[in-house]
Amino acid sequence: MATPFMPKQAVKFDGALFQELQGDVSDTIAQDLLREDLSPLTPMSVIHDNGCGYGAVTMAVMDSSPPEGIKIHATDINPMFMAQLQAKLAENPSWPVKLDTMDACNLTFPDNIFDLSFTTFVFAGLDNDVAAASHIIRTLKPGGTGLIAVWKEMPWHVALENAHHKTRGADEPMAPFLSKSWYKKEKIEQVTKDAGWKDVKFIEKAAWLNLGADLKRWITIAWTFLATPVGGWQQRDEDKWDEAINSIAEELRQGNWYKVDDGVHKIRMVADVAIVQK
Repeated sequence: MATPFMPKQAVKFDGALFQELQGDVSDTIAQDLLREDLSPLTPMSVIHDNGCGYGAVTMAVMDSSPPEGIKIHATDINPMFMAQLQAKLAENPSWPVKLDTMDACNLTFPDNIFDLSFTTFVFAGLDNDVAAASHIIRTLKPGGTGLIAVWKEMPWHVALENAHHKTRGADEPMAPFLSKSWYKKEKIEQVTKDAGWKDVKFIEKAAWLNLGADLKRWITIAWTFLATPVGGWQQRDEDKWDEAINSIAEELRQGNWYKVDDGVHKIRMVADVAIVQK
């Protein structure tokens, strides 16, 4: 079987590069929520890091100096992400975290088990979002708090979409990973309503995504991981690689959501967060 074509400029996929792409923006959002918007944790708090990924929520909780006695259940179905979190847990064996493979759309936890349930930046990739929202509310204790966070503003994402159209044509279907990344507040409103959430509060949280000192390196990682076209890479993508990278860099630098701090490029991102108390 022939090896799929890859542009010579593309980077080789691995978990470390993917975390470099994500940065710590999810961690920052989780830290702000814990500090500014949620009730203080108690020694009896049981927390669910739902769709935990590399463990942004788990790490935010542990960085908040929580009281002794808390318990964290972290769940996901992506083995690459789970391996990253497992490595972090191995470095911190005292952390009260249990990591399990579990689909957010089909949680197997019993009813009324969690005091706090985080599902951050997961819903855009789910097969059954209403089921996932239903499981969140089902597994919360009476009085417990559940939240769903989705991205409202991702300026870098828009720049990648524009580069896709510029280098592949307006009629080319959007790259699958780019087309599935948006999940609007209006959809969360409908999904949580369908799942039986009552008196949902919506807030916005902003954070700066660290793109590193080499802007084009970060863009190259993003273009490699997220811009694979329908049907796979083609020679034209290799031929127009530099055009795509330069287009993205130029658009990012022109936005008012872009800044450079001590030589580090940063992009401001904004999340919509739905919060419910059972």
